[in-house]
Amino acid sequence: MKTTKSTNPFALVLLSGLIVFAACKKDNADSGSAHTTFKVTDAPIDDVSVTGAFVTIADIKLDGQSVQGFTKTTINVNALQNGTTQSIGTFDLAGKTYNSITFVLDYDMDASGTAPGSYVVTTGGTKHKLQSTATSITVNKSITLQGSASNSIVADFDLRKMIIAQSGGGSDKYDFATAAELGTSIRVVAENNTGTISGTVTDNVSASGKVVAYVYKKGTYNRTTEMQAQGTSGVYFKNAVSSSVVNNAGAYQVHFLENDDYEVQFASYKDTNSDGIYELSGTLVVTSAVNVNLLSLTLGANATVTANATVTAVLP
Repeated sequence: MKTTKSTNPFALVLLSGLIVFAACKKDNADSGSAHTTFKVTDAPIDDVSVTGAFVTIADIKLDGQSVQGFTKTTINVNALQNGTTQSIGTFDLAGKTYNSITFVLDYDMDASGTAPGSYVVTTGGTKHKLQSTATSITVNKSITLQGSASNSIVADFDLRKMIIAQSGGGSDKYDFATAAELGTSIRVVAENNTGTISGTVTDNVSASGKVVAYVYKKGTYNRTTEMQAQGTSGVYFKNAVSSSVVNNAGAYQVHFLENDDYEVQFASYKDTNSDGIYELSGTLVVTSAVNVNLLSLTLGANATVTANATVTAVLP
């Protein structure tokens, strides 16, 4: 009599496991060389007496490993506003997903060997050395570099969160925020996944010395919280994703925002004691066009959303 050979269930389990393992290994493998450019941009500082903010980057690390070929670079971050960027290098990297990027800073020597390495320049050309207890800033963010393709990674250094004014009688008036707070002062995004919110502000009401547009993820703005100085460094509007100073023509633009739903809030500043530093005087009540909701703006990749506003009142 002919017999039928039985199938070993353990062999099937082992075979299935090997197939799954092979598939996972393939998914996690490098997808080829990823031609990648790193760029820096800036969300502006509130202090008009600051004419330059120079940061020296000594090293860049992805998942704790130094990017080979990077050379020490000093950047005037304060000059990189309203979508302006500066490349800090282009590299051929493994095409895969990275979960963190670290910027190692040099506080003592800039890229040319001149002291200090990181500093603020104020009106009149005075340098104020910047330093912190931390020598590096790590941003925990998943970034996928596409193999066999060109990639662009933008690091948004938010100076108003990163640099604080020091009180007291010393000549050094500025410093970096605390080590813990520096970790939230840089946003890292893949440029091709970002868009822009821009518009104009018509203000015949507030008599502001300066108006700042703050962009938040939709539904995350809490006026009571954001109008208070938060953290050790006393940052206002700390939870804003990014911001833009409204220029003399009434225009603002916030770049490199990832695909999401956003809201825009506006704040009024005045130099009440003529010391060159604007103090927060309140938030602005605004209206917008019928087809624009400033509290619900959907932004897609490579898109620009126009959100104009007219000021009707000031909330102190």
